Amino acid sequence: MPFLNGQRVSIMTDSGQKDGKLVDERIYLDKQSLLEIEQRIRIERHVERYALLRQFAKGVVCDAACGCGYGSYLLATNPDVSKVIGLDCSSEAIAFARKEYHHDNLAFHEVDLSQWKSTERIDMLISAETIEHVEDRTILPEFVNRNSINHLILTYPSKKTSHYNSFHHHNYKKQDVLDLFEGFTCYRHFNWQWEFDVVFLLRPA
Repeated sequence: MPFLNGQRVSIMTDSGQKDGKLVDERIYLDKQSLLEIEQRIRIERHVERYALLRQFAKGVVCDAACGCGYGSYLLATNPDVSKVIGLDCSSEAIAFARKEYHHDNLAFHEVDLSQWKSTERIDMLISAETIEHVEDRTILPEFVNRNSINHLILTYPSKKTSHYNSFHHHNYKKQDVLDLFEGFTCYRHFNWQWEFDVVFLLRPA
């Protein structure tokens, strides 16, 4: 019997014979188990985003809208990263991040992205699935300019999501992102498993 989060899950199947082999035609999965599996997949996909982006991180990295800090921690484990600055507006999330993800080259701050300015140079901004959450489109570009950040890695959903996710205010395509960050050039772009897009932007010296 399979397990989910340490608990036994009852999965019943309709079985039959086909070409001398036993086949399962249907899986009977109770609703609670289904929802738990879906939640686990969603969490794994969010962790996967940062595991993917980590290989590109270097220098002093700012993780804007870091949430509870798991992504910032993953970025900090790259030896090419000298420091990660995790920023979020939620005091609860920052408190959790400081407790769970303490690391020598990792600092978490509760801030307003529309006002905050770093006291140290930031080499790169990494922001995973953030821009669609920010209602005021000017906040992130102004944040980047205020902090003189010249290297950006951003991810966003590959399809329209605002009609079913109330936290998503905008739907972006590659050109929309380029229009948002004037003066930057896209030097790499790819889609990950038809789920989200990743854009790499550089401001010419």
